[in-house]
Amino acid sequence: MIAFLETEEARIEAEKMAEAIAASGSASFPPSDEYPSSILQDGTMLAVLIARPRSSNDLKVLRGFSGFPAGHPAIPGYVNPCFSVNAWKATAGENDAEIHRLTKLIESGREDERERRKALTEESLSRIRKLYSFRTWDGRDVPLPEKAPWGTGDCAGLRCISTALRKGWEIMGLAEFRMEGRSLSFHPPCTARCGLLLPQMLGLDYIYADEDIAVINKEAGMLSVPGRGEDKKDSASYRFHSLFPRSPVECNGHRLDMDTSGLLALAFSRESKRSLSMAFENHMVRKEYEALLTGVLKEEEGIIDIPIRLDVENRPYQIADPEQGKKAITRWKRLSVEVMDGEKYTRVRFFPETGRTHQLRVHSALIGHPIKGDRLYGTRREGERLALHAASLELPHPRTGKMMVFTSPAPF
Repeated sequence: MIAFLETEEARIEAEKMAEAIAASGSASFPPSDEYPSSILQDGTMLAVLIARPRSSNDLKVLRGFSGFPAGHPAIPGYVNPCFSVNAWKATAGENDAEIHRLTKLIESGREDERERRKALTEESLSRIRKLYSFRTWDGRDVPLPEKAPWGTGDCAGLRCISTALRKGWEIMGLAEFRMEGRSLSFHPPCTARCGLLLPQMLGLDYIYADEDIAVINKEAGMLSVPGRGEDKKDSASYRFHSLFPRSPVECNGHRLDMDTSGLLALAFSRESKRSLSMAFENHMVRKEYEALLTGVLKEEEGIIDIPIRLDVENRPYQIADPEQGKKAITRWKRLSVEVMDGEKYTRVRFFPETGRTHQLRVHSALIGHPIKGDRLYGTRREGERLALHAASLELPHPRTGKMMVFTSPAPF
């Protein structure tokens, strides 16, 4: 599940929407006898998204529903599905008559017609899937992922997000919910279906987001912040600020090496960024990494205490320097020994007590076990990635001070 911008304002709008439906007895806006509220009483997921046009401060409210309540692909007062309704009706009806005829034959005992009906049904579904289109953070339109489960792209929140992005509006809050009588149960976007599309639509893989901070799962090969030159502008902070222009341009609470994947915290405001920075400076943040080291570490655990500094004659390399280097301490614990392509590797958990540049990579190399795929301090085969992942992040919330813990399994 993805906790994505479920703000108090969005929850209030959801309650208003549910009250209006209950009072009018109609699911549509404005109310209509053609769409009775009963069509939403089967657990249909609903959504409210609060957005702001980038040219004004006026807030807009978008409503969405999941699936096809009582067979309706669209209902007045809600965002459109992520396909053309007219094209959907035409495509869905192309084989209906023949499928209906074959069904009657099968019911009369013609079992030999089952394969024909199955083939026609799959053909219709394939054509329908090709109608879907989703807007992304940078203005592109993308199709459904191949082999995505049926129903992907029909979720209420995802429809609202795609609509807001298509309009060029900034997303301010989202609440997805089900009506159970007069009570509401709120649910974040699901990973099984929405999780296949949202990272591409939003530009980043969001683990969590509220009004103050977001935590993403940065992919390996992505910069944390823009580098020098237009060709190195694309980065986690650039994509975040593009999607949420109210955030500071320099929105990172900390950084990860480009080659390192994993958890990265971003701030929606200067105050939140300042709070995150202070938390790091005051050692209130706990980070854990998972890595694959070349060779076999015999000990179960240990501590690497080797000062390091920049090699000014060979940037960006860091080197050991007991006299002029900065204090760098890494605790580690062995998890397992694994064999890949005929070579042995040790999977470890790192608990860095300091946060020097390339610290884990340098320390691993200095003890004779460079991280698998490290192009700077070890060796990298073609197509191989750095096997280093920020797997756990514990930090105090900028507003409440409550400790929050986020985890992300290593993708290797």
